Amino acid sequence: MERAELISPDLILLDVLMPGMGGFETCRRLKASESTKGIPVVFMTALGETAQKVAGFEAGGVDYVVKPLEIDEVLARIKTHLALSAMRAELEAQNVQLRQEIEKRKRLEAELRCAHDMLERRVAERTSELAAANGLLKQEIGERKRAEETLRESQGLLQAIIDNSTAMVYVKDLQGRYLLSNRRFRQLCHATVESIVGRTDHELFPPEQAESFRSFDRRVLEAQQPLEAEEVVPQDDGMHTYISVKCPLFDAEGMPYAVCAISTDITERKRAEEERERLLASEQAARSKAETADRLKDEFLCTLSHELRTPLTSILGWAHILLRTAKPDAATVERGLRVIERNGMAELGLVEALLDVSAILCGKVDLKPQPVILAEVIQAVLDTVTPAAEAKGVCISLSLSSKTSRVWGDRGRLEQIVNNLVSNAIKFTPSGGRVDVSLEEVGATSQLRISDTGEGISADFLPHVFEKFRQANSSTTRWRRGLGLGLSIVRDLVIMHGGEVRAESAGEGRGAVFIVDLPLMPVVEETAAPRSTDAGEARSV
Repeated sequence: MERAELISPDLILLDVLMPGMGGFETCRRLKASESTKGIPVVFMTALGETAQKVAGFEAGGVDYVVKPLEIDEVLARIKTHLALSAMRAELEAQNVQLRQEIEKRKRLEAELRCAHDMLERRVAERTSELAAANGLLKQEIGERKRAEETLRESQGLLQAIIDNSTAMVYVKDLQGRYLLSNRRFRQLCHATVESIVGRTDHELFPPEQAESFRSFDRRVLEAQQPLEAEEVVPQDDGMHTYISVKCPLFDAEGMPYAVCAISTDITERKRAEEERERLLASEQAARSKAETADRLKDEFLCTLSHELRTPLTSILGWAHILLRTAKPDAATVERGLRVIERNGMAELGLVEALLDVSAILCGKVDLKPQPVILAEVIQAVLDTVTPAAEAKGVCISLSLSSKTSRVWGDRGRLEQIVNNLVSNAIKFTPSGGRVDVSLEEVGATSQLRISDTGEGISADFLPHVFEKFRQANSSTTRWRRGLGLGLSIVRDLVIMHGGEVRAESAGEGRGAVFIVDLPLMPVVEETAAPRSTDAGEARSV
């Protein structure tokens, strides 16, 4: 405390947990002292609970940074608070100066009126005595000249004061004509005193700003008291924001005859506030993204443990039965082995999916590209999955408009793409439903469409359907198995083949369509050799 009062730092970085007096109490004492209450305090601590943050702000802190610290973020916050503190101090100093100038002007105006009244009295007295005291005429003329010089000096002093103000100072009559202006105002308008006096806002500014200024003048005259408002003023480097204080001027009868205004440029302060808001929004967005990533990670780990445990439970259960049964009959052995095989394959599929995702994330997927007839790949996949579809009561239809179109790719990975999409469609289509698979050429691409009459995809989930670890129902109580990796793998493999994949759905319960576009191999015409008795015709490659 004594050191802070002694050196008066621009900003104090304060820990919450300190030996002796805590950070919050230290901050409260700093804010209670006249010499240190204006110093901004930023808490830097490992205590990140909301209650601790609230306590920090209630104690008088301007910011609360939670460890571990991001140096760039801390420096940015410190710079922002230093800039805000400097601008506040500058604004307070300007306000003090403006108040002083206003008071001084009032005093000068009072003195000016007093001098003017005195002058008039002297002129009247001397005029009445002119006939009787012609000898005193020269003396009176001299006194009048001296009084006029005093008046000019007073007016010059007043003009000098307002000309050296960083704010714009001006006076307008009831019709909006300028009566007086300072140097800052004339610089803004690129005009001289003579060219401004008698002109209106509509002659100096664009129509929109001019009408806004005039409207503010009318409100001041109607209220008959000082008003404050922000005004946007066009300048050479763009639009600037000013805080304007306007007040009516009254004549001796108490009637308003003019409007006096003092306008201070607060553009930099506004920009600093906007930058602070932008930084705050950016920080909040980053925090939200991190929280979403943590939640997806937790959901995936929960799903993974559930999916890995389920087939292992069946395998171990039947292994225990077969080992503990003295002489199991052949039917029991066969049933147990089939369950073990089926669940072993399911476990293998989960592991392979994890390995695929790991390889894709690490960039270690090795493609073995070659010319591939996509129709053959589709037919091979359907031959594999059709028995499972028929067992579920799902009808699969195939439409191939082109059976010879080729793409350049890895046949095994292309089969994986088709298998994942078709298997997914079968899984989410109820008994009695339908899965349609079609292949056609669209321009320079081969387009594969897989549509189903299944559960469909909600509008909220559709944009995230290809994201890793995303599932419409990620709870451990869902009745369908899977890690939510199949569609993510499809998207990555399609991109590796230079293609695109997208999903469409009219909503839940209305089916879904998955569309894969892969670039076709160009057809090159080979020129035949010179015709002879053994030569054949030219062929397409």
